[in-house]
Amino acid sequence: MTPDERVYKVSGELKYMLTEDHLVEEGTGGANRWWRRAWPLQQLSPELERLTGRPEGTKETLLGGAMVLGLGFSLYFSDLNAKAPLLAPFVLLVGLILLGRLLKNGRVETWTTIRKWDESVATFFRHRDCHPGERAAFEDALAEAVRHIRRTRGVDQ
Repeated sequence: MTPDERVYKVSGELKYMLTEDHLVEEGTGGANRWWRRAWPLQQLSPELERLTGRPEGTKETLLGGAMVLGLGFSLYFSDLNAKAPLLAPFVLLVGLILLGRLLKNGRVETWTTIRKWDESVATFFRHRDCHPGERAAFEDALAEAVRHIRRTRGVDQ
């Protein structure tokens, strides 16, 4: 394979490179934060796992946002509103922000998990921003590369 065939850009912020011996992950996130991690192919499992669900903390965010919104309405109609007129709108705004996060983070997601041979998680990526063809090509190439290296070099070398 040529080096270009071994680089897979699974999303706008994440790419994987398959070298002869390693899976290399490069990505960006947040305030220009860049990372690079590598795993020896011998340590990875060729079986990739696809999971579907909501991100962790979705239920807690919903409950917290509803409680803060309820608190804001209670403050608005209480005697405290006359003494601190900006408190109720502030609390209502915080509640709306928390509930607004659910629009982005509360939807059902699908992601691929890459596991080590001992079943611990090496890394994962969401399918939200992935190009399906590029993702499938990467998953197939990774599984084949791991099978090949484990077949030719063994597990403990």
